[in-house]
Amino acid sequence: MHSPPRNRRYHRHFFGCDVIFDSDRDAILCAASDMDRAIPAAEPLIASYLRSRVEAIDVRPKAWDDKVGELVRSLLSNGPCTIERVAECLACDRRTVHRRLLDCGTSFSAILDAQRTDLVMRLIEDGNRPLAGVAELLGFSAQSAMARWFRSRFGCSISHWRSGIRPKALTTENNRVVARKTRSTRKMKRPPVSSRRSNRMGR
Repeated sequence: MHSPPRNRRYHRHFFGCDVIFDSDRDAILCAASDMDRAIPAAEPLIASYLRSRVEAIDVRPKAWDDKVGELVRSLLSNGPCTIERVAECLACDRRTVHRRLLDCGTSFSAILDAQRTDLVMRLIEDGNRPLAGVAELLGFSAQSAMARWFRSRFGCSISHWRSGIRPKALTTENNRVVARKTRSTRKMKRPPVSSRRSNRMGR
């Protein structure tokens, strides 16, 4: 429904066709016969995940952090998921995305990390799934990059996690990271100084 971005190549690449902007609704139009086509390379787990997303499509996000989260989920398995790509899809620049997310008390990196966390838990439960394929689906440049991210996020390796050797809590260092992120989020949500002064004067 929104206006077209300056560069439409991401949309063409993702959908494989031209996208009509300034429409009266957000929709995908296709022939009914196409819905019966078998997709040889289809991933059942991803299909199940997408089905749940389609069922919830009537509840479209209005908040910017939810909009960006939805785009991140869509873009992760389609190459590097960057704030520039998200901004392009939203027909704005990266500074606007950063500012809007800051108003929501979060950041692009925090949303990307949260979406990867949600997906990786689903994907690694299948012990037969190659980790290189999981890394690609999560938008990592290499399997080693995903392995480092997973260990810093969960405090153990993916192989240990799959075998059931899981820490009850994050490592001490990870707890420090979480604490720093929490303090940072609280700072972002804190009202401006002038506003706090006005509130105190009002009381």
